[in-house]
Amino acid sequence: MLEVLLRRVNWVGVRRGMTGSRVWMALGIIAAGFRVLRWVSRSEEDILYRTALRPGDRFEILTKERGS
Repeated sequence: MLEVLLRRVNWVGVRRGMTGSRVWMALGIIAAGFRVLRWVSRSEEDILYRTALRPGDRFEILTKERGS
């Protein structure tokens, strides 16, 4: 919900700011800054693969050094 509100204020602020409204431009820039801060500070890790395991299933995780 907050992300939707920030995106909307960002879009409207920049759009109206381009027509001359300094207040809307400032609100758009502030909303964009909050969106960037939320994106940078997220704690989720990217999910590369997901599957359901059933009884008896096995999986193996292999790693290798970077640059190999």
